Amino acid sequence: MKNFIDLFSGLKRAHGCTYVEKKSSDGTKVKGKSFVKREPVTDKLWQDHLSGIEPSLGIIPIDENNKCRWGCIDVDKYNLNHKKLINLINNNQLPLTVCRSKSGGAHIFLFTTIPVEAKLLRDKLTAISAFLGFGSAEVFPKQIELKSEDDTGNFLNLPYFNSTNTTRYAFNFKGEAITISQFFLAIKR
Repeated sequence: MKNFIDLFSGLKRAHGCTYVEKKSSDGTKVKGKSFVKREPVTDKLWQDHLSGIEPSLGIIPIDENNKCRWGCIDVDKYNLNHKKLINLINNNQLPLTVCRSKSGGAHIFLFTTIPVEAKLLRDKLTAISAFLGFGSAEVFPKQIELKSEDDTGNFLNLPYFNSTNTTRYAFNFKGEAITISQFFLAIKR
């Protein structure tokens, strides 16, 4: 769990919660209720997420210092050919990791070894998103600055909800689903 927490660290004073109301197998977005809780992110929340206990955890990537350790391109295209996307990323030697989102789209993660300015990460991901052909996709962090202690930013639902039997997994370079342990080994930075 520590590796997961370290990898997806973000804002400490608030987090996202998502309850899934309807599972979709027809290529449409999975419906649910999502909201921000203005409470600290606890170890129990992380553990519950990995154990599959709702609500699933969403982390706000921008921290209290307006820096990020990760960002994401959220591709809401549900008939997406993940293998083709992974090949494009690999052929261009981009340091990205692709995960399946809860609705079957893609979360394309960029992880950093040190915290970087949110604006720098957002600008880089916006350029990469356009290069990959997803110029209209959402990019996280959505904010480049938190204006006050009341500001929370936007969260992203994390992968590996119910980690031993998840539908939100990462892919290896062959486009195959991988376990959370394999995910930590496959991360590109």
